[in-house]
Amino acid sequence: MKPGISPDYLIYGAGAIGSVLGAFLHKIGRSVTYAGRGEHFRIFSEKGLRITGIWGEHIVPAQETEILSTLPPKTQFSIILLCVKSKDTDAAALDAASLLKEDGIMVSMQNGLNNWEAIARQVGEDRTVGGRVIFGAEILDPGHARVTVNADDVLLGEPFLPVNQPLLVALQSDLSLSGIPCKIVSKDEIWAAIWGKVLYNCSLNPLGALLEVSYGRLGEYAETRDIIKVIIEEIFLVMKAKGVAVSYQDADEYYHYLLERQLPPTAGHRASMLQDILLGRQTEIDALNGAISQYARAYGISTPYNDLLTALIKFKEKKKAFSSIPDYYFQECETIGR
Repeated sequence: MKPGISPDYLIYGAGAIGSVLGAFLHKIGRSVTYAGRGEHFRIFSEKGLRITGIWGEHIVPAQETEILSTLPPKTQFSIILLCVKSKDTDAAALDAASLLKEDGIMVSMQNGLNNWEAIARQVGEDRTVGGRVIFGAEILDPGHARVTVNADDVLLGEPFLPVNQPLLVALQSDLSLSGIPCKIVSKDEIWAAIWGKVLYNCSLNPLGALLEVSYGRLGEYAETRDIIKVIIEEIFLVMKAKGVAVSYQDADEYYHYLLERQLPPTAGHRASMLQDILLGRQTEIDALNGAISQYARAYGISTPYNDLLTALIKFKEKKKAFSSIPDYYFQECETIGR
C-alpha cells in the first residue's frame, strides 16, 4: 500500500463487535464492506445499521452499507477483520483468504486460543495480526448494536512474523481516530494479552454457564471461588510449559486480581456461553478450557478441572433445546472478553 492511501476494510462476521468496528470506521470515511449472516445482518443490510452506547450514536444508512455478496467477483481487501466465533475460524479464514490482497493483513478480533494459528495456515504468518479486543457490545434489536463497556484499549500485534507495517499502523490510527482506543504492542505483549484474556474467560465463562448465575455470584461463595482458583492454577501450569509470560507473578496473584479488580465491574454479567447454549448454538469452549486441556495433554500435564468443565459444557450443548428462554437473555451482551 502506498503512503497516504486509506485501506479498504472487510468486516468478516458482522455480529455485535463486527458491527461496531465497521460503523466506527465508516464514521471517519473509510471504505467498509460487511460479510455476515442471520437476522441482524439481514436487517442492517436492508435498512441500515445503528450503533449506540458509551461511545455515542452513529448511523450507517442502508444506501452506504456495502455487502460482500453485492460486489464484483474477485474483489479483494487490504484489511480483513475476522470477527467470527472461534469455532468458525478455520472455515472463515479459508473462505476469506481469497478476498485478501497479496500485501494485505487478516486480523483476529476474537476470543480464545488457536485463532491466530488458524488464520496463519490460510494466509501465511506474514499476513496474520493478533488482536486483543476487550470492549463489550450487544445487539439490542436486529440492525441495532450498543457498546456497553470498555475495559481497556484494543491491542494489535504481530504474533509470528512482521507484517505490512503501513497497513498495521493505518489500522491502529483509523480505530483510534474513530473513537476506539487502540495501540500496537510487541510480539511478547500481544501473546501475554490474549492469554490474560483467556485466564479471565476460562475462570468465569463455563462456571457461569453451567450454574446459570452472574459472574458476581461466582465470587460470593467459597465453593465456586475454590473451583476458580484450581482452574487458574492449571492454566498457569500450561503457560509455564509453553513458555508464555503474563504480567502476573503466579496463579495466586492472578486469582486475587480477578476477584478484587476484574470481577466487581462485571459482577452483573452473565456468560455469553450460556446464551449460546440456550439459543442452541455451539459454544467457544474448545478455544478456551478445551484448548487448555489439549495443550496439557501434549505436555503430560494433568488438568482435571478444565477437562471436567469442557466435558460438562459439551454435554449441555447437546441437550435438547430448553422449552423457553429467560427474558434476561435478550438483554445480555455479546461481549468479547466476557
